Amino acid sequence: MVRECLQGLGVTVALGPAAGCSLALDFSDDAIPIDAQPDAPYTDEQCAYMEPNNSSAEAVAITPADTGPAAICDEAPEDHDFYKFTVPAATASVTVKINFTNRAGGDLDLKVLDAAGVMLAQSRGFLDGETIVCPGLAPRCDALPPGDYLFEVFPALVGAVNSYDISLMIAPM
Repeated sequence: MVRECLQGLGVTVALGPAAGCSLALDFSDDAIPIDAQPDAPYTDEQCAYMEPNNSSAEAVAITPADTGPAAICDEAPEDHDFYKFTVPAATASVTVKINFTNRAGGDLDLKVLDAAGVMLAQSRGFLDGETIVCPGLAPRCDALPPGDYLFEVFPALVGAVNSYDISLMIAPM
């Protein structure tokens, strides 16, 4: 870098650091930094997790070992993810949870449905993640008898997209 300094009565050009000199900045086109790509709310791998699962008829069977990560992605028609799980006899409670970071345009919601697709409970909060516990009061969900059930992850508002992790816990009596 070139620095100009007053030294005595004359001007000296220094090619290295010199006390009392200010830095000369390079504003040429060659010095323009290349911006990083914007952070995407999801990856292609998260969008592809257990797809196709966009309807109750396409619900994919999962176990407590299946945790994602998955994503609600920018698709037409709007992306919804359906998962199927089985509640065995002698089950004390079932907890379905999705973990995500809520951000502008990224709020997700959660429903638990019976095998026929009838909604049993829903969680439509505004913070990070959604949780449904059956039996539970907030949101209300009765105990789930043995059988097959679904849960649906969907955008809280039209156009919302985000990645999420799944947590399915089936607690025995």
